[in-house]
Amino acid sequence: LPLLTVFKESGVTQKYGFEIEVDVVGGAKAPTMAHRTRLLLAGEVDFVSGVHHETYRARARGEKRFVYLAQTQNNWDDRLLVSPEITSIQDLKGKRILCHLKVPCISGNLTAILESCGLKREEFEIYPIETMSGNLLAYVDRVVAGEASATLVDMPFDLYGKKKGLKILGLPERPVIHNTTILTTTDYIKNNEDTVTAFLKALIEAIHFFKTRPDEVVGILRRNLAKRFGLDDEEYYVHLQREWANLLLRKPYPLAAAIQNVFDLDAGKDSKVHNDVSPLEPWDLHYLRVIDDSVFI
Repeated sequence: LPLLTVFKESGVTQKYGFEIEVDVVGGAKAPTMAHRTRLLLAGEVDFVSGVHHETYRARARGEKRFVYLAQTQNNWDDRLLVSPEITSIQDLKGKRILCHLKVPCISGNLTAILESCGLKREEFEIYPIETMSGNLLAYVDRVVAGEASATLVDMPFDLYGKKKGLKILGLPERPVIHNTTILTTTDYIKNNEDTVTAFLKALIEAIHFFKTRPDEVVGILRRNLAKRFGLDDEEYYVHLQREWANLLLRKPYPLAAAIQNVFDLDAGKDSKVHNDVSPLEPWDLHYLRVIDDSVFI
């Protein structure tokens, strides 16, 4: 949402002759995560941001229309907030960890990181909270109340947690396909090549805007996200802009290691998918490459 909000509100799309409408999962158009790809195949939306695994299983079933065009970050941005008595990952042994969503790119990445740090899968409990009734602060508040020892959060809820007395437990870096992964279909591309190019150019300009115009970005984020986040103080949006600006890629190409990671987390564990689908199959970066080679970036 931070990048997409700036993409929509910064005005960069207007020079390319279009506006964007951002429909968030949980709303009328897409009540659940599963609606995203259905709407895309039905032609009711043009692009989807955030689908990371379904494409591989779809290809194994013979549905080959899904295409990834760009990836705006390659490093995981989620933060692990812990109660004050937790001083190391080993202290999480036998503890409950809250997590937003049980999807592989969130709880799966966290599990893999904890295991890489020496914990066994049976030694910790990841407890996904699937519905928060709009209260995005509840992940943090439950740890503060002692209902869990840790919670995985998006920014700026890491800052909210620190202000509540929790601390961030450092995790190893992990290459990921995460957040704003731009997905469309071969049908859409065939009929709208000029729009695809314009969309990617505007996305790149939105990233540049996010990185280079912090005061304006802070204002956009605060105006558009404060009610949803339940956080009004400007310092949260200063933090959000600064941290996301570091994450966003000037050239939105995916890392090969990030693609392999997202494949291994889920689809690659299915023998049919593993045997029939390559991790690179859904990716078509040549539109981005043409833009890049034109010295646009």
